[in-house]
Parts: sequence; structure tokens; C-alpha cells
Amino acid sequence: MKKVKPIYILSILLIGLLVILFGRTFGVLFISANLVFILLILFLLKRYRASMKKGFDYMARFLIIVYGVFLLSFIAVEGFILYELEKSKDVNAEEIDVVIILGAGLKGEIPSKTLLSRLEAGKAFLLENKELPVVVSGGQGEGESISEAEAMGLYLREHGISGGRIIYEKASTTTYENLRNSKEILHEMGMKKPSVLIVTSDYHVVRAKMIADELALDSHGLAGRSPLLVKVNYFIREYFAIVKTLGEKFLS
Repeated sequence: MKKVKPIYILSILLIGLLVILFGRTFGVLFISANLVFILLILFLLKRYRASMKKGFDYMARFLIIVYGVFLLSFIAVEGFILYELEKSKDVNAEEIDVVIILGAGLKGEIPSKTLLSRLEAGKAFLLENKELPVVVSGGQGEGESISEAEAMGLYLREHGISGGRIIYEKASTTTYENLRNSKEILHEMGMKKPSVLIVTSDYHVVRAKMIADELALDSHGLAGRSPLLVKVNYFIREYFAIVKTLGEKFLS
């Protein structure tokens, strides 16, 4: 019976350790899948050299090409997310007509940590630019006592934002609905082609702007800060979400 090579044992131990430390998060699953794929390529290459069977060689080459294309696309998308994140740090208030803060969940009536990070970023911008109105966008989901918009409005009022500046959008459950419904409300108020500042999480800026583009909204992004582990996990997840969005746009 052949001995199991140390590289396979170490890989299994590494995957197990990641699951124990961080749980079955998207980031852990992503790292695990990459590790398994690389080990499969190495196995096929070794099998080819040992047996001189061309089938294994062709399969290994094909997998290397597929993996290479995937890595290049991953680097490109993540690079673009980082670029947009950096750009969001330098917003020109003179180009903005209205701020839209996207909802992100409540615990009863209390904003989640993700939502708080968005509210803090939006609040800071609104306090510096007191003439701008703000749309708080988010409906009432499971486990939420009030709509996210109501909780967001309460937070902003408690932190120095005049209630007269706050516009409520209380029906949306997705980012697409957030922006579509907000656009409709703004149109009803006479803002036909507003330039909007979308306040969302750092990892979500790119996709939010892509959706705004679909809706013909002139948009800029402002990012709320996420904890490092959350940021890494969701940056990875956003790659697949962005690719899916691009694929649907290409096929439509």
C-alpha cells in the first residue's frame, strides 16, 4: 500500500484548521477549493510522468489553463474592487445631488454592525455637506421589528441630521430594489437625473454602482469600513457575484 504524501496530509490539516478557526465561511470554502484543485493538477502531472499516458497530460494541461484564466479574472476583479474602494475615499460633494444609504439588516430595531458602518460613513458625509438630502433605503425583513429605513432615519436624527433632509424608502429587500425604488421616489420629487452617492459596505461598492448603471443612475460610491476578516470573506464572495452580474448582462 502506497504511503500518503505529506503534502496531502498537510492540506487536509490546513483545511480542517481553517474550518475550526473561521467556520464554513465563503473565504474558507474558496481557499479549500483552490487547494484541492491545485493538488488535483499536481496528481495528474505526476501520474502522467509515471505512466506516460497522454490522457493525463492533456487533462492536466487543460486544468492548468482553466485555473490560469480563473486566477487572472480573479485578480482583475479584485483589483477593480480595490480601485473603486480607493476612489470612494475622495468624493467631490459638488458632484452629488442626493445621498442613498443602503440597508443591511437589523436585530429587532438595532442596526447590524454592517449597517452601522454604512450609517457612520453616511453620517460623516452628511454632517460635512448639510445641504444634501439623503434616502435611507431598506424594507422590513425577518427578525426585524421595523423597516431598516426607519431604523436608519432614527440613527441619523440622533446623530445630528435634520429629519427634514431624510427621505424614506421602506419596501426594498435587495440592492436592485434599493436603487430602483429610490430612483422612483426621487423622480416623483422632481429629481429626474440626479447624481447619487451610494453609501454601502467597502466590498459592495462596485456591484452597487454596476446595478446603478443598469438603472441609468449617475452614481458615486462611499464605503463603510468592514472588519478585516469580514472584508476578506466578502471580497472573495463579491468576485462571484460580479461575474454572475456581468454574465447575466452579457446574455440579456
